[in-house]
Amino acid sequence: MASDFARLMKQDFSDAEASSKAWRTLSTTMDSLTSRHRAKVTGPLHHSWKGDDADSALFFLEDVESRLSVVETEAMAIARVVDTTRFWMEEAQTSLRNAVQRAEDDHFKVDGDGWISDPTTADIPHNDPDGQQAIADRSGLLGEYRQRMEQALTDARKASDDGAKALGELNGDILTDPGNSDAAAESALDTKRAMKDLGIQDPQIPKDDPKAAAQWWKALSPEERQEYTTLYPKEIGATDGLPTDVRDDANRTVLGQELNALQEGNYDENFPGESDETINKRLNNAELLSARLDAGDGAPKGKELYVLGYDSKDDGRAIVAMGNPDTAAHTGVLVPGTNASMEGVPGQLDRIDKLQSAAERQSDGKQVAMITWLGYDAPEGSLTDFNSVGGTGRADDAAPDLRRFIAGTHASHDGSPSHTTVMGHSYGSTVVGAAAAGGHGLGADDVVVVGSPGMTVEKASDLHMDPEHVWAGGAQDDPVVNNLSDWTLGRDPLLGAFGGNNFEVDTHGHSGYWDRDSQSLRNQGAIIAGKPPTEAPKQGYENPETPLVAG
Repeated sequence: MASDFARLMKQDFSDAEASSKAWRTLSTTMDSLTSRHRAKVTGPLHHSWKGDDADSALFFLEDVESRLSVVETEAMAIARVVDTTRFWMEEAQTSLRNAVQRAEDDHFKVDGDGWISDPTTADIPHNDPDGQQAIADRSGLLGEYRQRMEQALTDARKASDDGAKALGELNGDILTDPGNSDAAAESALDTKRAMKDLGIQDPQIPKDDPKAAAQWWKALSPEERQEYTTLYPKEIGATDGLPTDVRDDANRTVLGQELNALQEGNYDENFPGESDETINKRLNNAELLSARLDAGDGAPKGKELYVLGYDSKDDGRAIVAMGNPDTAAHTGVLVPGTNASMEGVPGQLDRIDKLQSAAERQSDGKQVAMITWLGYDAPEGSLTDFNSVGGTGRADDAAPDLRRFIAGTHASHDGSPSHTTVMGHSYGSTVVGAAAAGGHGLGADDVVVVGSPGMTVEKASDLHMDPEHVWAGGAQDDPVVNNLSDWTLGRDPLLGAFGGNNFEVDTHGHSGYWDRDSQSLRNQGAIIAGKPPTEAPKQGYENPETPLVAG
């Protein structure tokens, strides 16, 4: 106790504070270097260099990026451990100093080794009953001070031991071991173990309230924001209402860590209890998304890709923006439909690319961002499972998530609100309809549906918005429009009885709505840019029998 007492009483924690600051600076620098390397080196090379030599070089360069990311994570974790350990040590030191000060104020003597004695009772006769009571009272008080001092030392030892254990998880061997090929995945696990060793709780993010999440984020210091993004990327990346660039940074970190774990067979800790089939699906989905993001690195301004959400499990989910919706004057969100999966994400990105370009040609120079929202389990077009695609169950499940996502784009937007258009293709229009009809509505300025089998409602006025801003388009030979609409998913939005507006479509089939140089594409671009499209007359009868809406 003696040496511990003297050390804790005199200890100066400025070195620990400086150390933590240095580790944070290293982490932030690695984050910046990773982004620059991706934008200036690997991104352009993906576009311009092909062949075996390119594959070999890019494999090496992407490994460098991965290791920069590992340093970023581990350095930030070390900074957090040092900070937390210093905090608890300072708390213990304050408790010890307070105990000593109060003991001395009560005329007890505390020597340099922490031994406490009571000089005031030395001359009290022991055979005096009043004296004995006074000695007993003082002895009890002395015991309390001694207990406080011992507790402070115990707390200091625990803080030191916990800190040492946590730092042991972050000893850097994952980078120095040349045979370690799963460093990215291991860094994520190391961080979790280190935080657990110190009893550090996950950040309390208001995940279900985008506006509250945005306010929570704004109230954080820059250091706290960087720390949470680095140490809790999965939680930050999944939270609607946080800034787009922050979520993208976090989600790319998670994707890199997950892909590394999948490729190196590190399943037990990362995906406990999952079957080989599920793992293989995860691997395929993660590789598909990663490859498409790699291809988009180094894209020209306005065409950058931002990952706002993903899930590698089963068919996969991905929410990816082209252009930054936080700074765009116009934002479009496209919800894909039946059979949508991670394998279709490259095609969905091609569609939003065309829509963005079509809108920019009509936006008077204002910035346009587009988002593909595969944030739900899309139904499968199977004759043996008609309820999947013929019922509203998948749309009803997706609706709250889409509403929260759109609210998140409003909450994270800089300056005046963006003009927001939510678009649905095929069963995606059913999702959009369910989201707009439920809760307090979707909060979109315009809604556009193409190739729609129904929007779960009877009339455009059921969508909690002005029907004049509900737009429907359908090709004359679209089999979904011709055979499935006005049946089990709600009234055909092209019909006059539905209300809203139709826009001119000059393309063919169920997937031609984004053909280049088509009037279909130009009209969708006009709506995204807040301009009137070329309208087409509403179809059919005004008052059909009420269609069946299947649940």
